[in-house]
Amino acid sequence: MPQPAKTIFATLVALVLSSAAGITGCSSGGTGTSTTPPPPPSSTAVLINMGDSPSDSVLEAAVTISAMSLTNAAGATVTVPISSPMTMELAHLAGTVAPLTMPSIAQGTYNTMSLTLSSATISTMASGSTTPVQQVFSSPMTVSIPLTTPLTVGSNAMVMNLDLNLAASVGTASGGGLTFTPTFMATVNTASGASTATPEQGGMMQIVGSVSTTSGSTFTMGTLQGGSMSFTSGTSTAFMGMNGQSLTGMGMMTSSQILSVNATLQTDGTWMANSVTAMMGSGGVMPVGIITAASGTGITMFANNGAGSGMMASYLGGGISATLGSTMTYGIDDAGITGMPSSMLFDATHIGKGQNVAIAGSGGMSAGGSMMGGGMGMGSMSATGIELEPQGLTGTVSNMTGSGFTLNLAAGSAFAVLTGTTTMNVSQIASTQMNGLTLANGISVQVYGYMFYNAGAYTFVATQMMAAPTA
Repeated sequence: MPQPAKTIFATLVALVLSSAAGITGCSSGGTGTSTTPPPPPSSTAVLINMGDSPSDSVLEAAVTISAMSLTNAAGATVTVPISSPMTMELAHLAGTVAPLTMPSIAQGTYNTMSLTLSSATISTMASGSTTPVQQVFSSPMTVSIPLTTPLTVGSNAMVMNLDLNLAASVGTASGGGLTFTPTFMATVNTASGASTATPEQGGMMQIVGSVSTTSGSTFTMGTLQGGSMSFTSGTSTAFMGMNGQSLTGMGMMTSSQILSVNATLQTDGTWMANSVTAMMGSGGVMPVGIITAASGTGITMFANNGAGSGMMASYLGGGISATLGSTMTYGIDDAGITGMPSSMLFDATHIGKGQNVAIAGSGGMSAGGSMMGGGMGMGSMSATGIELEPQGLTGTVSNMTGSGFTLNLAAGSAFAVLTGTTTMNVSQIASTQMNGLTLANGISVQVYGYMFYNAGAYTFVATQMMAAPTA
């Protein structure tokens, strides 16, 4: 029986409205493809650390990173944002890592990282000479780093550790001089937020920088690499001062003050400060580096870090000379370390070549300093205080006892050539982190900690140990 015209019209209207509702957001071409893009994936903080798998002959290795990217599981390239080229000295990080940058990365799985190094400066010790030899590589180098364990970015902050394998990267050119083919190894971890976390897990030690802002229980400081890091202090945060500084809480913190911070990366991507040490006041300068020559009135050093007035990233790997005054203060930057032997001294009569130190000065850095017995001069300063900083060494274990062992260094190692010392007594303390290492005579290990000097003899107090990687 035929439908009434009114009924047919109503049915057609209903069909049109239903069809219109179904194609809302569709393209005008009628393909049915939505023009509303899918929401972008959430982003999570990824701490990118850099460190060094050492080469015995290399004294300093400063690299400048100008670009970074990741390749995800779909093969797409994701740029890792950096504000400007970042320079880091890596040889002093033998056995550990330090923060380079902490960008927010889109959640997903990544299988490869790519780095562009715009330049590198390598310093070695030639056999039979106590004068460092330096070579600059200024041609850009792009390195592809496969992630054996993929970086899976989810809701928790992640840690990526990039170790420069110096033994595989630095060679001897056929006509003399050095070659540099950067070779990195990568590991990834999820930030646990635990106070016992190692640097590879986001538990960082001796982060040096200058205060930029403070607000309540939080503060932000800039680092020599050009980055900015924000920290939260809590009831368990220890405040202290060195080099004549006093710091008992957030209320005493001032703009441009130089701090050394021990902190732990939390699962939400924030930093909790475990200890904060005031190293120098506003307007001061504090380079950090390896002593290459020492006298009663001064030292020279290869800079590997620093902060403050006149201190620039371009100084890394270069020479700095410092005049030592008779009223200088001496200290050990061992905040958070338990069990440090009281017999280990660092003062005017217990300082020697090869130690890693931070030099504090109130007058800033001046250009035109020179290395004792050699060139490569880049800066000079008058020191008001000096502190012993941690460093790394690699060698072979022998003469094990219950509390330590002898570390045998290669005769051609930079430290051995610089100091004439091929053996080092290594002591373990209650807080030494073993990182899965089982000690045994004859194995090759990396130790990280504090080197003490007494009348020509050296003793090393290890805060971390691990098996030395193969080249």
